[in-house]
Amino acid sequence: MKKHLLLLFFAIAASVVPAQNGDMYSLLFHGMGEYGFGIESVVQQRDGDIIAVTHISQYPEFLGSIFYKMSPSSLSITDTLFVADTHPPYYFYARDPHGEGNIRANLEYVEEVDSTFIRICHFPDNDLHINHNEDVMVPLREGIAYDQYDGYMVDCRGDVIMKYYTTRPDGDYDSHLARIDPDGTLKHQALFTENDDHVIPKLRVFKESPLQYYQWDYVESYNGTACNLTMYVIDSLFNKNTITINSILREESLSNEVYLVVYDHFEFSEDTEVIPVGGNDILVAGQYMVDTNFYPITAEYGVAVAKYDSRTMQLKDYIVFNDYLGYTKRGSCMGLKKMSDGTVYFLYKENGYPAESIIIVKMDTDLNVEWKRFLKTDNIIMSAPLQFPFLFEDEQEEEKGVAWVGGGFENDRRGLIYFFLNHDGTVGVNEGGIEVRPYCFYPNPTQDMLRMQFSPDVQPKQIELFDLQGRLVRVQRSNFESIDMNQLPAGTYTLRVTLEDGKTYSDKVVKE
Repeated sequence: MKKHLLLLFFAIAASVVPAQNGDMYSLLFHGMGEYGFGIESVVQQRDGDIIAVTHISQYPEFLGSIFYKMSPSSLSITDTLFVADTHPPYYFYARDPHGEGNIRANLEYVEEVDSTFIRICHFPDNDLHINHNEDVMVPLREGIAYDQYDGYMVDCRGDVIMKYYTTRPDGDYDSHLARIDPDGTLKHQALFTENDDHVIPKLRVFKESPLQYYQWDYVESYNGTACNLTMYVIDSLFNKNTITINSILREESLSNEVYLVVYDHFEFSEDTEVIPVGGNDILVAGQYMVDTNFYPITAEYGVAVAKYDSRTMQLKDYIVFNDYLGYTKRGSCMGLKKMSDGTVYFLYKENGYPAESIIIVKMDTDLNVEWKRFLKTDNIIMSAPLQFPFLFEDEQEEEKGVAWVGGGFENDRRGLIYFFLNHDGTVGVNEGGIEVRPYCFYPNPTQDMLRMQFSPDVQPKQIELFDLQGRLVRVQRSNFESIDMNQLPAGTYTLRVTLEDGKTYSDKVVKE
């Protein structure tokens, strides 16, 4: 059975047809048919290639993992490897800090000795070749322990840092941190915390000198909305320092006939991203809400990135992104990362243009936006595996652009999605598969006014509306923030946007 399954996966991989975009591919969708599908990790190799590790299942059974090696220049799959495993695959995959290849790590319980080990599996080169002679089994503790996705990392010393869980007789659980040399030495482990119901499994480096890590959890308010973010800054010996970020960004009272409170705050959750950006500053990204009358249906929702001083947790600045206003337009963070040159990329998802979009923002550490791009595929719905955004730099750490590896759906098929944008936000001439716009519009359908938002790096020159017969029914050469459609009959129109640099874009707009 496993042999036939392996041949099937290679056949599926060989049948992939990427969407080409001029001399650069913009989108790859690799469908997995009826199989359950998820992503475990994504690693950029020293030669620039990308390896994505995925798991597959056929309810109720896990079948194993598929390793995909992809070329970032062509978005083609160049190699695959299937590893059969019937256990939930919380695997960690990373560059080998002591060699040219890669390592994979996961917990294994050995019933014969009633102990849990961490297995470190070595890939001796940049191709998908496992050398089982180099596998090591490191004893972790007696009894059963559990790992979790995104609870592993390799730090600047070349050690594997992992978080794992154990259950107590009362049914609750403890969480632990361990430091392991990839060659097989357990260097240090310690109890991290007890009963961490809300702790996010993401484990990250906070500073390299002195070496510090961090995790976070969120504290829920009375109505279930997360109000505060608790960060755990952990030193190299796993001592913990707790700091708290209050999610309220602005609060003010206005006395008139009606008492109003403008209540702006983050909604911290699993989506929340935290990154250090130099000095004592950190950036925090999360969901955002503006509620002027304590009635959530009328509130405005979006996402925000805030800058804090990590010593005092004083708010220094923040920026809000709510491209498609309304209760149903909640945003979710998909990635936040600082590149080696100081550029910050922020990825988030909204229901908006014209259905579900991924928005990519390029800005600096002072939250000045250079450009925004709105992405929408023709037939593919992009899900949000929030732990797997991937940003691309070459071997010399020169910024090349932004890429995202994630999961999605095309009709009834689940599968792997990969897209790439150049550092200036361009993808060339699109030949199918993905739409990229430096603007958004909403609502669509509309009954009266169509709202427009443009990226700060572009300047609109003209907006035109055409009916289904191709007749020009509206032209606008100023006041580009909105288009009045009140006097137009109901129907479908073509919106054509022309920028000052001569580029044009066309979209469908429905007037109800």
